[in-house]
Amino acid sequence: MNKVLVTGSSGFLGSHLVNSLQNSQKILGLSNNKQETKSKNVSHKKIDLRANNLTIRSKISSIIHLAALSDVKYCNDNPSICFDVNVVGTKKMLEICRKKDIDFIFASTSHVYGKPKTNPITEKETTKANSIYSTTKIIGENLCESYAKTYGLNIAVLRFFSLYGPKAPKHNVVYNIINQYKNYSKVKMGNLKPKRDFLYIDDAIRAIKIVNDNQKGFQIFNVGSGKSFSIKMICDKIEKIMRKKNTIETDKNKIRKNDILEIRSDYNKIRKNYHWEPKISLDEGLTKTCGCYKKI
Repeated sequence: MNKVLVTGSSGFLGSHLVNSLQNSQKILGLSNNKQETKSKNVSHKKIDLRANNLTIRSKISSIIHLAALSDVKYCNDNPSICFDVNVVGTKKMLEICRKKDIDFIFASTSHVYGKPKTNPITEKETTKANSIYSTTKIIGENLCESYAKTYGLNIAVLRFFSLYGPKAPKHNVVYNIINQYKNYSKVKMGNLKPKRDFLYIDDAIRAIKIVNDNQKGFQIFNVGSGKSFSIKMICDKIEKIMRKKNTIETDKNKIRKNDILEIRSDYNKIRKNYHWEPKISLDEGLTKTCGCYKKI
């Protein structure tokens, strides 16, 4: 049985991936948080990707690199830490990949597109940084391409759009809205008009697994739903699911500079290459998510 190394194994994407893989593959999870092993196929190692002595002695077949700082505001406020984790950490994992001559998956983001010229966005769209976070992801993608083409490695970059679901971090917009509906009489958001492409976590996990099993050369794939919904529409759907009428207010302090009106994915490339497409509708995904956050 092959052993897969998953970085960020205690995070939102990582914990769901480990849970999905644990019955079919051996997993070595790396995280800066201490974790308990509940499956005989899973082992965890507490480690900081910025550590100078980062070494992996285990025999592994591939690396799925999910570890990153993804809170845009935190990254803008702490650029040095963001670069250390997102860029230096990625370079260190690619070095392990090179030395072991194994496959690599890099979790990127739709943020690399900045303000797109057209929607839906294909992988041919020019990348344009508009935050510290997006800058680090573009650099990470460039490193992946360089390692793939220089050393003949199989490396895939997955550009995830707006992921949501159980265990999402507090800065996740869907978590934020659900939390406010549950605990407050008012929902305070920034700009309610921007539209985003929301993808349920289970669909993202399927994409990772399919690509990991069928890697070839260097590839970049959009992973999204192909549909866009405004923040106001998400609020309205959550309000209906939770059966709670809240006042929705715009907080000017939460409005981001250079906010983008719409981001929507064209996922035809991954569909044609790997027969992947999203299966869970927004209504179904939000219902599942709201059900898991009853104890917020």
